[in-house]
Parts: sequence; structure tokens; C-alpha cells
Amino acid sequence: MLRPTPADAASPLDAACFPLVPYANRIADGRFSFAGKDYALPRNVAGFEHPIHGLGWIMPWMVRDELADRAVLACLHSSDEHWPWDWSATQSFVLEDGALQVTLEVTNRSDRAMPCALGQHPYFVREPDAWVTFSAEGVWLSDARMIPSEAAPADTFGDFAGAAVPDPAVLTDNCWFGWQGEARLGSVSVTSPEAGFLHLYAPPGEDFLCLEPTTAMPDAFGRVSSGMTVLEPGETQALTMVVRA
Repeated sequence: MLRPTPADAASPLDAACFPLVPYANRIADGRFSFAGKDYALPRNVAGFEHPIHGLGWIMPWMVRDELADRAVLACLHSSDEHWPWDWSATQSFVLEDGALQVTLEVTNRSDRAMPCALGQHPYFVREPDAWVTFSAEGVWLSDARMIPSEAAPADTFGDFAGAAVPDPAVLTDNCWFGWQGEARLGSVSVTSPEAGFLHLYAPPGEDFLCLEPTTAMPDAFGRVSSGMTVLEPGETQALTMVVRA
């Protein structure tokens, strides 16, 4: 269902999937305001203009539980320059009835409120004529720096509500809002009831594409109707993704 991860993979970008926590996709220049305070986060990965994908994808995770058909991973973050709040997260993976279910949970371990957005970043094998279908209310256009700049009709890049093939010669790296929680790539389905946004990443010349369910849009903090969640101390947010062939 997902692309294979090479045995010698040296980067999360080579993986079949990675989690987006405690924020999803880009934060413009790492700057945002929250609860009356301004924040400036440094870049978290070399080669990217903005902090991207959160921290969970580049952090070590511990195996908390492991069985033949399921596993639970956990990680813990202490406040630092990349994210000035304490948080913990778990991922549970369950194989059942021909489907993979991945549940990501994050808990605010700080003594003050924390902004949050979650997502998953699965990579799928892209066949030349692979069609994608999903329903959404609209799509965010991005500026030259890949930051959302303008809302547009959902069919701007193709009639995905009726099934469309992303243009293989053009980069698609956009977030759809008002997503109905289900997408298909050929015979593979991706569902996520908590995600109101779907990010489609389809780079030209590559043999993969990504259908990323997220709880918020990129650069969500400080925007209206962005999907951002505020977690009070001790509160938890969860996102479940089910991939089925």
C-alpha cells in the first residue's frame, strides 16, 4: 500500500510514512504569535527555507509495545528553541482486515497552553496513470516560498471530486480545506475522521505521491479557520489514519 522503505534509508524523507507533530508542514520563517507572545523558531532541517513537518519526524522514538500485528512507539520532547513547550507523543500501528491503522496522539506536558496541529505524511507508489479522488471545499494556493497565500476553488488543479490524474510535469504541493475525510489513489484508500485538511504532494519526475491528512493547514498558527488546536496543560489531541488496499 505504501512505498517500500529502503533498508539503507538515511533520512525520514526516504521512509514510507512519518508523523507530523506538534505542527504540520511549514511555519513561514518560523514566526508566529500565540497567547500574546511572539515566537521565532529556527529551521529544523537543512535545505528547507522554513521549519517544516514538526519535530516528530526527526526525533528518536522508543518501542513501547510490539506484537505480530501491532506496535506502539513513544517519544518525549523538552522545551527548546525548536519548540518552547514540553510534549509527549505516541504512535500506534495496527494491521487488521487488510488495512493499516495509525493513531498519533500528542499531550501537552507544559504548564501553559500550546498550539498544535497533527498529520501523517504517507508516500504511495505513483503509477503514470494513477488517478486521485477526494472531496473538499477549496484549496490553498501557495506563493513562491510555498506558503499558503490565497484560497481557490477545489477543482483548480483538477476535478479530484470525480477522479483526476495529477499533472506529472508540474509540482503539486497544496492543501485542500473542508476535506471530507476520505481519499483514493487507484484502489488504495486513505481515511482520517479527525482531519479537515488534505495535503497533496506530487513532485514532477518522481515515482511517488503523498496524500497527507492533517488537522490544520500549513502555517496555521495565527490564521483564522486554519484548524489550529489549543491544548491546555495535560490535554491530548489525536489523529487516526487508515490505509486500505
